[in-house]
Amino acid sequence: MINSKQFKERLKSFPLKYMKDFDNFWEWKLETETENEHILDKCHQKETYEKLCGILRSWQYARSRRRYEVDPWATLKNSLTKISNSYDQIRKYTLLEFNEVPNEPLEAIWHELGRVKEFNGSKKSDGYYNIISICKPLMLLWGQTLAFDSRVRKNISCGYNAVKNHRWKFEKWKSVIERFQGSLNPNSEVIDLFNRVSLRKYRNDSIVPYGRFLDIYYF
Repeated sequence: MINSKQFKERLKSFPLKYMKDFDNFWEWKLETETENEHILDKCHQKETYEKLCGILRSWQYARSRRRYEVDPWATLKNSLTKISNSYDQIRKYTLLEFNEVPNEPLEAIWHELGRVKEFNGSKKSDGYYNIISICKPLMLLWGQTLAFDSRVRKNISCGYNAVKNHRWKFEKWKSVIERFQGSLNPNSEVIDLFNRVSLRKYRNDSIVPYGRFLDIYYF
């Protein structure tokens, strides 16, 4: 069970740089998006890509181009274009409604972001990808998934069945997120806390980044 007191403590001790990176991006996202506009539409995609690249480079997202054959940053740019419609379909759902998110756009995003760190930028028929390849950018864009880096995966309790291996299939990720939804929804104390933190940080709680806050909790 997620503990509100522990979250407050971990929020205070979370590295300032990583905190600011996400907070600046998320505040901009909330200011930018409307009913009809979003950060991956044609008007905003270039700026979104540039902001993502700046953050992800500092988060050591893709450290060596040679291992991928093609430039992963070019693949990411292409993938962001391809997931624009899929992102638009999921962006208004939060972790609290994860079971209501359409499967097709989620899986399309999974494959497009997953291929960024694959050799030659190729999709994998078995759907196994580096979880970081998908969840670091998706946490920034959507806010409803944890980034699942090695430290977070190690700290997540076994009840969530989050495998320590860094390569996951779509079904594994989805089942883990569903477990987080299941544990968070009855926990009104933590939900209220996350909502208050979101309003204080971003002066807007229209979309609360529950996945990001859980990532901080398990960091």
